Amino acid sequence: MSGTRGEIEVNFDAFTASWKGSLPVSIAALDPRREEFLRSYSRIVSMNAWRGNFLANRVSAGSMEFFAEALNDALVSHVLARCGSWRSALMSLRSCVENTCYCLYYMDHAIELRLWESGRHRPAFSEIHTYLEQHPDVSALGNSPVTGLATIKEEYATLSRAVHASAKSFRMTPNPQGTSFWKADPASLGQWRTREQRTLCGLNLLMTTLFCELLQGAQQILLRRALWLVIPVSLHARVKSELKVNIPLV
Repeated sequence: MSGTRGEIEVNFDAFTASWKGSLPVSIAALDPRREEFLRSYSRIVSMNAWRGNFLANRVSAGSMEFFAEALNDALVSHVLARCGSWRSALMSLRSCVENTCYCLYYMDHAIELRLWESGRHRPAFSEIHTYLEQHPDVSALGNSPVTGLATIKEEYATLSRAVHASAKSFRMTPNPQGTSFWKADPASLGQWRTREQRTLCGLNLLMTTLFCELLQGAQQILLRRALWLVIPVSLHARVKSELKVNIPLV
């Protein structure tokens, strides 16, 4: 990448042409996996349902900004995966976890939110997770999978390895001299799909636990239908018995 100004400009133009040319190729190569990406988009619908039908009327504007960013993170992850930029897609998924949990933390901590806005409160994610574990609505359920917290903790650890490239399976570059922004790799798609499924499931379970009293009976039918898209059927009975929330068939 060294050289005179003229050489740098020539290299810049070649580099730009290269990545602009390779991006449509990667997207086209992933087109046959449309159904998998459609299911991904369907899972993200659940996050939008929380934002549009529920949270906006129940949390502060400052807390809501975290959740809006979390939804955007989920969509960015989807788009990056659609391009074949797997590690960046996983990084965005990790941000989705963080922003969702920060929303849930700061909705209960108005003073800390004001401190955060002035740059004087920067809790580590582990602190936020500990608070959510100790929340009375969560701790009352013990180790039940319906809280989603165990899944969130596991996925956050896995996604952190992707962020820090501490595992070879998350790396994009084929060799020390190479560069790779996207690749139409079925194995990477499968890896990302699993991470997204589990992450969004965990987040939805956690929010369902915290707001279960407002989802019982005939309340919030549209939101509960959206939950069907992301929470596996194998957990529906436990959600109903432990949280008294019925997830209707879409």
